[in-house]
Amino acid sequence: MKRMIFLKGLVFTALFALALTLTSCADVSGLHNQQAAKVTFKFVNFPVEDGAYSIPGSHNSWNNKAENITIKDGTGTASAVNVTTSSVEFTLVKKDNWLRPWAKPDGGKINGAGREGADYYRNLLAEGIPLGMDVTVTVDGSSATAKVTVE
Repeated sequence: MKRMIFLKGLVFTALFALALTLTSCADVSGLHNQQAAKVTFKFVNFPVEDGAYSIPGSHNSWNNKAENITIKDGTGTASAVNVTTSSVEFTLVKKDNWLRPWAKPDGGKINGAGREGADYYRNLLAEGIPLGMDVTVTVDGSSATAKVTVE
C-alpha cells in the first residue's frame, strides 16, 4: 500500500515537472515570463531608391548587416521581429552602411521622427508598443518629418 502511494506521488511529481517544463516561456536570453511583441516594420511613401535595406535599431543591437526589407515605389514590409520593450528606436539604411538616404542631413527629403539631437533626429522612434501582441509599426515618409504609428 505504501509503495502504491509512493508511486502515485512519484508519477504526480514527474507529471507536474513535465508540465512546468513544457509551459516555460524563456526567451533566448533565458529570461522566464518575459513578454515580447511581434513587430512588423512597414514603410510607405518613403523617398528612397528601390532596393534592399536594413532596419538596424535597439531591437537588434543596431545590426546593419542584414537585408531586412525591400522597398519598391516607396513601400515595403519587413518580416516580424520580437521586441521586448515598449519603445524601439530604429532607422533605415542600405546594408553595411550608416548613411540614411532619406534623411535631410544625408541629402534626402525628410527628417526622422526620433528623439531630438544631432544623431537621434535622423532615426525613427516607435513608442507605446503593447507587449504580448502582434504589432505593425508604420513609417510614413510623405511629410517633412516621417510619421511613425503603432497599430
